[in-house]
Amino acid sequence: MNCRLPEAGDKHILMAYVQEHVDNGEKSISASMGLNSTDYAAWLEKIQHNASVGDEAWGRSLLYLCFDQKKLVGLLSIRYELPQELKNQYGDIGYGVRPSERNKGYATRMLQYGLEVCKEKGMDQVILGCYQENGASVRVIEKSGGVLINENENRTEGRKSLYYRIGL
Repeated sequence: MNCRLPEAGDKHILMAYVQEHVDNGEKSISASMGLNSTDYAAWLEKIQHNASVGDEAWGRSLLYLCFDQKKLVGLLSIRYELPQELKNQYGDIGYGVRPSERNKGYATRMLQYGLEVCKEKGMDQVILGCYQENGASVRVIEKSGGVLINENENRTEGRKSLYYRIGL
């Protein structure tokens, strides 16, 4: 698997990625930083800005496109300068795999890659969150050494979120 930051020429493959989620009945796309609701050029500028300068509230972050061969299989978000409050609410790492590529081990590989990047950035632990009903993500996090540290009810969505810590 190859992971890299998005480029201007990636619009077509990212729009196909978004469409596959929509066709699968998914309204939100994990780790996409609003890709499905923002103009592509503005989205790309935001991703590049966050990687180099950072966001005032969120710090610097990376959003990687993850490929198997030439196929985009998922998105990986690494938020390595989050303030503790945002860390506890959103987590340091987020990932999403396109519907047709799920249950093939990509999320595990993406998370392992993200953990290595966090270690390179000087972090000694990360927090990850997922919805309780997302059993596949729970298994990926636990298989990667995640220890449950908190759970809460999302008031706007009425869904329970689980939060895990992984030591690096």
